[in-house]
Amino acid sequence: MTATLYQPGQPPQPLPAELFTLPDASGRAKVTQAVADALGCHVGLVDVLASGPGYVAYSIFDCEEEINESAMIRLINLTEVAVDLEEDNDILRGNVLIVSNNFFK
Repeated sequence: MTATLYQPGQPPQPLPAELFTLPDASGRAKVTQAVADALGCHVGLVDVLASGPGYVAYSIFDCEEEINESAMIRLINLTEVAVDLEEDNDILRGNVLIVSNNFFK
């Protein structure tokens, strides 16, 4: 399993994977204090962007910081869902944490 923090304008930063968990069998992802700490926010502000068998992506709810292009590219590769760059709701901003199993490269 890998855990990677994506910060706008910076290279992806690997984090200790043992701090995080993948979604359960039903696809439900847990928001933990470790996730909030990695994102740099209060646990109540953590948003689950996407989750599926073998991955979960977290961000900060309603973040208005810089656009996070590297996180958007990684999330598109994981989910195989295209984003509309003209649609503000599809654009990721601020810190994004992606946890995935080793099947997703």
